Amino acid sequence: MGDKECAVCSEPFADSPAYLMHGGRWANRRWKKALLLICEDCYDSRKALGNTDHRKYPVWVLDMVGRGFNVMPPTPCVACGQLVIRLDDPLLKRVTCSHSCSTSLTRSRNGNLGTDRPCPECGDRIDTGRADSVYCSNACRQRAYRRRRG
Repeated sequence: MGDKECAVCSEPFADSPAYLMHGGRWANRRWKKALLLICEDCYDSRKALGNTDHRKYPVWVLDMVGRGFNVMPPTPCVACGQLVIRLDDPLLKRVTCSHSCSTSLTRSRNGNLGTDRPCPECGDRIDTGRADSVYCSNACRQRAYRRRRG
């Protein structure tokens, strides 16, 4: 299981389940949408529910993730194993606890192979985890940028 912590009180989850919530984080002088994991105590007290004072709370919790009305039992995240509580969803194929776990799962399902295209700078095969990679490494990307700049 990962070393995840509550977005509101920063307490680690250990083996307890976390509630997956829609909300926002204060970043770059504005609120940005985010998926938040919060602990049971913060869910029960709803410390940051609808509170937009970023000096007091760095997150803004809106509502639980899912399209249904019934709360699902704790289900482990497919990528990291964190127990997640969320609403039921008729379109739910897998349960992930964050965007990073969803991305990690997609890349691992694709075999972390990237594409079979050659790197336009050195000609090697691109074998990074992303399917939209253009260059095989940061060195080739930087070399191409400097060449374009003249």
